[in-house]
Amino acid sequence: MMKRFSAFGLVVLFAGVAQAAELGFSNFGFSSLPQIRKEGAAVPAAALSAKDQDRITRVSLMPQCGNHTLLGFVQTDAEYAEAIGMWTRLLASAGAKVGTPARNGEMYTIPYETSDGTVVRQFLAEPRQFAPKDEASRKANQAMILGAFHKRNLPIVASYLVDAEDLLPTYVVYYLTKQQPRQEDENQLRVLRPGDDLDFDLLGNAKIDVVQKPESWMMVYFGRELGYVTMIAKTEESAQQKLKERVGLLTGAGKVMIGSRIAPLSEPYEDYRYYISLYFYQ
Repeated sequence: MMKRFSAFGLVVLFAGVAQAAELGFSNFGFSSLPQIRKEGAAVPAAALSAKDQDRITRVSLMPQCGNHTLLGFVQTDAEYAEAIGMWTRLLASAGAKVGTPARNGEMYTIPYETSDGTVVRQFLAEPRQFAPKDEASRKANQAMILGAFHKRNLPIVASYLVDAEDLLPTYVVYYLTKQQPRQEDENQLRVLRPGDDLDFDLLGNAKIDVVQKPESWMMVYFGRELGYVTMIAKTEESAQQKLKERVGLLTGAGKVMIGSRIAPLSEPYEDYRYYISLYFYQ
């Protein structure tokens, strides 16, 4: 189970879920975060500082984003000094008023305030957004994504290639967006990858702001957090009933429906002949 933890999951082990929640970390992990391969890997001595490079090689330099707080983890005093120096400089350059950093064991926090109430958010690219083991493809995808932020007037705080020992090669973007009571409702760049093929026609009709469709089962988009449910049914009538019941459960839980579709299965499974897909805002 440990190897399914993200870098933030490791932070939660150190800090405790309750303490992280108090700082405004509503999502304990990110769908776009490559998976940690092993527990307790040592930070390589030759890791380069992001202060002087276009890439990050230490996860200690990749804090997660709460409400006016950055939270990361370190293993040494040197890593702590490096992370604090880097992020206080970046926050100040973005126009934020930086508070007093704090360290509690292996966890560090950096409070900040912005004059317009915006908050720093993180987008960690899903490695399937670009060709594997292809530096040019990764950089081109990063440039395209940065252009998408500029087009939507979302200021960039920092962006780096990520070549940390325990992560697949990727890149990260830190940016400013308007804070909402729930992070799920904020205009963030997100990845939806449910595993099944997505209904891009339905999502397009719903005016979802799609930036990239790397796979038939994955999309990169701006906006509120989307949810996705699929079901199968033996008859069209039972499919309609299942859809009605699921919509009732979701709306009762406060979800907002986007759209749904019932279609014949391309390859019937036993007596199941209909496929149901349902999209909603979390």
